[in-house]
Amino acid sequence: MPAPARPEDGSEVSPNTGPNVTRRLYGLLLPYRRAVAGGLLFLVLSVAAELYPPLVWGRVIDVGLKRQGSSFGADWSYIGWQLALLVAVFAVQQLLSAWRGLLLERAGQQLTLDLRLRLYDKLAGQSASYFESQRTGDLLSRVTADVDGIQDVLLRGTDAVVGNALRIIGVVAIFTLLQPVLGVVVTLPMLAVALMLGRYNGHVRPAYRAARNRLGDLSALVTDRIAGIRVVQGFAREGAEAQKVAGIGQALYAEGVKAVTIRNRTFPLVRFVANFGNILMLGGGVLLIARGQFTLGGLLAYRGYGRYFYGPIDDLVNINDLLQRAEASGRRIFQVLDAPQAVVQAPDAVELPLPARGEVVFEDVTFGYDPAQPVLRGLNLHVRAGERVALLGSSGAGKSTLVGLLTRTYDPQSGRVLLDGHDVRTLTLPSLRRAASVMQQDTFLFHDTVLENVRYARPEASAQEVEDALRVASALKFVQALPDGLQTMVGERGVKLSGGQRQRLAIARVLLARPAVLLLDEPTSAVDAESEASIVEALERLMRGRTALIVTHRLSLARTADRVVVLDGGVVAEEGTPEALRRRGGRYARLEEAALLMQS
Repeated sequence: MPAPARPEDGSEVSPNTGPNVTRRLYGLLLPYRRAVAGGLLFLVLSVAAELYPPLVWGRVIDVGLKRQGSSFGADWSYIGWQLALLVAVFAVQQLLSAWRGLLLERAGQQLTLDLRLRLYDKLAGQSASYFESQRTGDLLSRVTADVDGIQDVLLRGTDAVVGNALRIIGVVAIFTLLQPVLGVVVTLPMLAVALMLGRYNGHVRPAYRAARNRLGDLSALVTDRIAGIRVVQGFAREGAEAQKVAGIGQALYAEGVKAVTIRNRTFPLVRFVANFGNILMLGGGVLLIARGQFTLGGLLAYRGYGRYFYGPIDDLVNINDLLQRAEASGRRIFQVLDAPQAVVQAPDAVELPLPARGEVVFEDVTFGYDPAQPVLRGLNLHVRAGERVALLGSSGAGKSTLVGLLTRTYDPQSGRVLLDGHDVRTLTLPSLRRAASVMQQDTFLFHDTVLENVRYARPEASAQEVEDALRVASALKFVQALPDGLQTMVGERGVKLSGGQRQRLAIARVLLARPAVLLLDEPTSAVDAESEASIVEALERLMRGRTALIVTHRLSLARTADRVVVLDGGVVAEEGTPEALRRRGGRYARLEEAALLMQS
């Protein structure tokens, strides 16, 4: 299936990811609104307590100290009361901060877990066509790095933004109450800072977006090449692949440097303008004191609030920077969550009645991975319950496609696929896929023990049932010879086992599933002749009493089938028993002749 075109920056296009990404990111907090609201309430109280101390300094200077000639006299009763109040405020402020941190951190961890589960559920429900147009490493990057990126901003970043915003608002209010004219003067630089940040965002956002896409490209390439490391080494391509990784890494570096350059051109000027308020505060404060319009304690309080007013500028600038990165990560996450699902379970889907008989009907089925180029064209095929049917034909004739249509890996563009008289689109996906099990050409084993791989189809199966399945699959003898028997780790994708051994474990796994319909997709294509004989023998036992559709290029299984169906041009070209087709002298007969010539 041809992959859809991708933009040059490597990102997917989604109609639901535009300027509203930031709004949607904060919408992710809705399920945790009670915890977040509690945390923000504690934050408001904590900031109020945090802003109190400079007022104490001003009162102690202006009220607690009285000029007595050339010296000062202290009202220790008043000063002592103010200091005690200050200690209490510090204690309350720390307690509120601890409660706030606990609430927000728990909400953040829950958000991260829930979002990763949403992404996994979405990916697990996608059809094969979706993954054929995606890169595994890039999807992994979205589930891990991108989720981490937005968690920091949504809760820790929001906490910092709201806290600093409250500090600035509170300080402006206090400035105005203490000395309105000076308050207006020292606030003016903040307006210029806001305008500069708005312009900065417009320049840096594309750079962060491109950097995130390059990171996804790098993750995808490294994942792909590590998975195929034997091929890389087998053709001595290590150097060439290292150059590809270096090329994408260099592009990632360039985008990162671009963002850093924009940042370091803007931030020093932002800080300079913001801190210019300190100059206005000192000069204006001294002038107003000299005119008798301000007090020394008031100026000291102003100076104490300076760190709450200008200090948050750095924090807000840095958080704004993180927000732009989070917007890029959020865009990539929503591209996954918004991706349409080609195969979905109908809301009114029903369970397949048990016991399933295994009757399969393809009724006027038309399907193409690209709808403009159908692989199947009005195909009709009836497989009776318990019948063994071999599907033959050239590559691309649609044999494996039939298997995918029955299990709803794909849905046909027209026509119906029936199982026991039920359109498979009306059945629940779990009941359908329990009734029809697929044994793939490329057997996949998880990085786990033999025991867990075999009973993956039925986790509640006992060790004895697993051994029985292995015995029927002609696999028990080699499993018992493994270092740890059933507890032997098979390695990633079963790399520690031979192809024949993996196939026999796959047969045992299907046996445990107890399906009514077996779908065998080239089950012996990846093994040698010696292994094929034992696998065919195990498959014979597996198929006994079950409906079986066998996709194969080899005739060892086709010759034992009740019926052979040859596909050509998207339709059934010929069908019948192996003996009848051999006498007919058509396509199947020519395959038999070719096989005999190869043996002689």
